[in-house]
Amino acid sequence: MAAITTEPPQVLCPEGSVSRVVAADPLHLYAWVADVTRTPEWSPETRRCTWLGDERGVGARFEGFNRYGIWRWTRQCEVVAADPGREFAFRTVPGGPAVDSTIWSYRFDPVEGGTRVTHGYEMVRRMPLGQQRAAAVLLPRHRDRRPDMARSLDRLADLIEGRANARQPFLGQAHTAEGLIPLGTMYVMHHAFRRDLRDLSRAVPATPLTDHEVWAALSRRWTAFANTLHHHHTIEDTAIWPRVLERADAATTMAAMEAEHGQIDPLLAKCAEGFREMTEAPTAPARDRLSADVAAFRDLLDAHLAHEETEALPLVQRHLSRAAWADSEKAAQAEFKFADVAFALPWTALEVPPEELREILADGGIFLRVLLALTRRRFLREHRVAFRWAS
Repeated sequence: MAAITTEPPQVLCPEGSVSRVVAADPLHLYAWVADVTRTPEWSPETRRCTWLGDERGVGARFEGFNRYGIWRWTRQCEVVAADPGREFAFRTVPGGPAVDSTIWSYRFDPVEGGTRVTHGYEMVRRMPLGQQRAAAVLLPRHRDRRPDMARSLDRLADLIEGRANARQPFLGQAHTAEGLIPLGTMYVMHHAFRRDLRDLSRAVPATPLTDHEVWAALSRRWTAFANTLHHHHTIEDTAIWPRVLERADAATTMAAMEAEHGQIDPLLAKCAEGFREMTEAPTAPARDRLSADVAAFRDLLDAHLAHEETEALPLVQRHLSRAAWADSEKAAQAEFKFADVAFALPWTALEVPPEELREILADGGIFLRVLLALTRRRFLREHRVAFRWAS
């Protein structure tokens, strides 16, 4: 009787492929994919690829740095197919603790409307079963690579086809970062910060020392403004800039942004103390000091926002996928509690053109529109009191 052989059980799907039609010719697509340094533009895990040496054809090697959650790893890869307009493929090279090897491939077939790109993988040297089980627990997306591969092809198609950029509102920002990610929530927040500092700079020197109602309202407004700015910076520092740093060499820009936050916080607190002083024991010298501090804070924050708009947000457009941006916005929603939103929603909506506001609120559905309707009247009443003397 002939011996019966069976494949050992597999925890990780050993092979698979996905495909889609991209409106571009095969040679153009090949040029993008074969330049492995561009892989982070569409890959959900690869953060950096670097060629090792001057070769670019079959046998050339490169190193890829990858990240999945808290996990980071580097793999050396070797090109195994480089047929312009037809196929590009590489294998991960076994070495050290990584005993496995997988061939990753792209095939290009001309079809009506462009090129059918087929992205595939095949484990040609598999991990031991114990390592597979560990990988399945620690890296659950690696059980079946096809969903991530499909997202990669969608992102690649977006980039190559030059799909229409998301519509970005213009609300007085220093620079508008064009791209696929809608940055309206950022720009409307920046607009609100600038608008409030404009009004506060006018109100503080003009408000009479004896109008206690207005000073109390101005103090409450500054507290709400500072709280919103704190949430805004927390979201950037925990949910946006780390994602940019995962995908781009942007350490210098991010360090500069962090240093500016360090300058902003002390002056923010100093102004808060000035508003408290004006509600408890208002004097002309105290008002003059507060006026100077608010004016200085206005200049400082405006410079910071302009820096963010001209350098940091273009990095978001260049290096983040829409999925990564959606994750950041979820983190933003978690940072703002209901009481925060009840202030921030009518506050950000103030002086925003109706058509821009409708578009920005669209993703929030009926909940945000109803909440805005419920909170706007009270907000405007308080706003009119606070800025009674602002001209």
